[in-house]
Formats: sequence, C-alpha cells, structure tokens
Amino acid sequence: MIDKTMSFLIGELNSLLANRFQSNEDLAVLSSLANPDGTLPPAIENKLVLSLINVEREPSATGSRPMRSVGEGLGRISPPLGLNLLVLATASFSSNYAEALKVLSHVMGFFQAKPSFNAQNSAAFPASMEKLSVELVNLSIHEINNVWSILGAKYMPSIAYKVRMIVVQENWIAERVSPLSTPAAEVKG
Repeated sequence: MIDKTMSFLIGELNSLLANRFQSNEDLAVLSSLANPDGTLPPAIENKLVLSLINVEREPSATGSRPMRSVGEGLGRISPPLGLNLLVLATASFSSNYAEALKVLSHVMGFFQAKPSFNAQNSAAFPASMEKLSVELVNLSIHEINNVWSILGAKYMPSIAYKVRMIVVQENWIAERVSPLSTPAAEVKG
C-alpha cells in the first residue's frame, strides 16, 4: 500500500508540474535524498523529490475483527491497520534556488487546493484504496535539523506532509471460530 500511495502522489505531482512548467519529462521522482555513501543520487538533480521519512499508526483507526467464511466454519481476520505516512517534498535544484522555491510553491498550492484524493476526484486513484488526505506538517528548526541529519543529506528547500490514511488489510485467517449451534425448537401441544 505504501508503494501504491507514493506512486499515486508522484503521478499527481508530475501532472501538475508538467502543466505548470510546460515540460514533457517527469519533474517529480520517488527517491531517497542521499546514497548510502552520502552522495546525491544523480536522478534527483533538478527534480521534486518525494521521500518517505516516517510511518505511524493512525490511533483513530481501531476496528472490529471481521469474520470470513472458511470451508464450513468461520475465521476471524485481524482488524485493518490504519497508517499515516510522513513524506518530504524536496526541491533538488542545487544550481537554481529560485526554481526550487517556485516548484515548492506549486506543490503547496496543489495540496492546498486538493487536500484529499479518492476515485471520484482522481482518475488514477488506486482501486484498493478508499481515500487519502494530505496535510502540511509544521516542523520546528530543531526537527528539520534532525530529519536532514537522519537522511544524511545537506538541507534543500522542502515541505513535510502527512498523508492520511493508508489502510492495510490482509484477509489472512488469524483464528478459526466454531459456528454457533442453534437449539432445536421443541413444540408441545
């Protein structure tokens, strides 16, 4: 689900940026911001880079344990797992700072104008999902420093967003449940 969500967002951003910048090439990429040796990946130069920086459980996504028929009995499956993704949209334009700020401005405007996605408002929305919402995350200077230190890259203009709510639901049987037997009705008369 994480891969489908991130790929969907990249597609939406590429559509936006192609329109705004009259470009035939993809301007948004899904990538880390540094190679393991600390160098910049060449594929991110002059691109908007979308990176996953954290996954958290959605506390409001508690549900019942649904049942599913298994042969002649029933099986209980685990409740769905709701996840939020913390993603970083980074403008990697080392030689053109003004262009980096322009790209980030378009991204902010896009998510401000369209903060939620579903099958009705997005043609390429993944069929296995119900809805996604995107909200800006305020990071303090200290938190920004920590994020970039963990990423192993030098700071570039960026915006953090929380993408709510990815639902993970595997239909594996967690336990078998024996069917309830109904007592036979006794008629006296």
